[in-house]
Amino acid sequence: MNLRILILALGTFIIGTDDFVIAGILPVIAADLNVSVAAAGQLVTSFSLAYALGAPILGTVTSHYPRKKLLMLSMLLFSLANALSVLAPSFTWLLVARIITALAAAMFTPVAMAVASDLAPPAKRGKALSFITAGLTVGIVLGVPIGTWIGALFGWRMTFLMVALVGLLTWFGVKWMLPSVASSPNVSMKERLAALNPQILLMMSVSIFGGMGGFMVYTYISPILQEITDASPGMIGWFLVLLGIGSIAGNLVGGYATDRFGARKTLVSALTAFAVLLTLFSALMLLPTGKAAPLLAAIACIMWGFAGWAYNPAMNSYLIALKPSHASMILSFGTSTMYLGIGLAGIAGGLVIDLGSIVHVGWVGGLFAGLSLLAFGLVQWLSPVEQEKRLHH
Repeated sequence: MNLRILILALGTFIIGTDDFVIAGILPVIAADLNVSVAAAGQLVTSFSLAYALGAPILGTVTSHYPRKKLLMLSMLLFSLANALSVLAPSFTWLLVARIITALAAAMFTPVAMAVASDLAPPAKRGKALSFITAGLTVGIVLGVPIGTWIGALFGWRMTFLMVALVGLLTWFGVKWMLPSVASSPNVSMKERLAALNPQILLMMSVSIFGGMGGFMVYTYISPILQEITDASPGMIGWFLVLLGIGSIAGNLVGGYATDRFGARKTLVSALTAFAVLLTLFSALMLLPTGKAAPLLAAIACIMWGFAGWAYNPAMNSYLIALKPSHASMILSFGTSTMYLGIGLAGIAGGLVIDLGSIVHVGWVGGLFAGLSLLAFGLVQWLSPVEQEKRLHH
């Protein structure tokens, strides 16, 4: 794989680490800054909302800005914001720093996807996109445990220092290794908004529903796995490692399948498997806990991670194909809706548990994945090619 694409993947790796590591060091932050764990949880909420709202706005405003300079600017801002987190004397300071970090990440990720797509030959664009999104999953699998370990040994501030240093390394990599990349056409705001045709808007709902389904289960994966296997909290981490391994494999295979079989077939296959596997978690919770339960849960975690991340390269590739001239802006909306789905997932999962029980989280998550598949079917229905076929029949 092109080293220039790998340096972009390093950027998404550290962004993924920074996003998800907060959960591992949340109690330590709460104790050090003298706030409740619930209040400290607003650091996660603020990051997700800032990313969700910032990605489409910043993507639109900066669409004409040279892409290499935009990547450098966003990663420098990301690193500085994490440095501010290291120095945070109060919770409010840290909250503001997290918002700045999210906005910088919201600028970097969609541009990195668009640039990776441009740098790769047309036949390998799905694979290139899979490397960028794989950076996020490697951040979950590798970056989060490392960041949590650093926070436990040396304090939570050192976790943010590690993130800031890797961010600076990415900045240098982009500066010295990436060629100048042409910016998107400088079009009016009205023209940019007009690019969001019904197909693209429906693809946004594919991302929202898919994110809600997957992260509804992920948010409550610890009690779900304990219900299935009766495992100790320490054992849950191993299941999450397996989930992460499946996620990395899914990203890479999803990219290959997109290039080999096309984005549509890959997306439909992955979403169908995703919906079934999410529902499986509810089924497993209904079975008696036995010796086979850990093995079944391990297999379910690997396959869930595989299917849940296999559709991402296909979805991004499909989005770019819908409006290539507005790739950065459209991908910014795509990443925004994914984070919106993540934010809504915790709320929806909590309601399911409050109104019913933890057993129902899996099948409701599968239902949302099914809605994602249905939304993609409507995208296909609105396709000009499909409309032409219907007119001739």
